[in-house]
Amino acid sequence: MVQTSNQIKVNLARIHALMDSPLFKHDSSEITSWRPVFSELITLLNDVLHQADQLDKRVGFMDNVGVNGKIQDITSLVEWMHERLPNLPADQPGQLSDNHLNRYFDRGTGYFANGYFFTADFDDELAFFVDDQRIYLNRHIRRAITEAEKSLPNLNSSAL
Repeated sequence: MVQTSNQIKVNLARIHALMDSPLFKHDSSEITSWRPVFSELITLLNDVLHQADQLDKRVGFMDNVGVNGKIQDITSLVEWMHERLPNLPADQPGQLSDNHLNRYFDRGTGYFANGYFFTADFDDELAFFVDDQRIYLNRHIRRAITEAEKSLPNLNSSAL
């Protein structure tokens, strides 16, 4: 479905607001309330990247994208995460072992409480994990939005 430029502008504005959420700051004390915000961010990002792809302007960078060779580029990583997020269990006490959504600040390697192994390669970066796939807030999400904004010209027209 082709979105109007106004719909895309609204999505982009919301994405920028979500990326700058205090929930994604290193000093955030929130343990679980970031998950619905991340889910909304991935949903909107997926919509924007899908729109760019439909216009033959696919955002296709591969830097640090994909774990275990499963993902081709940033657009496919976001789509993969988007497809899995609705299936994640609610954040309720006692369900940590079933939860497949995690985050980690800075560089590190280890295991989350739910048993998933992780590696985050960069200092001063926030990594989100859905199952064993990782996406970085700055290196992936911010960059994908920047590239999508550049590839979606004519945001002043009524339809793209």
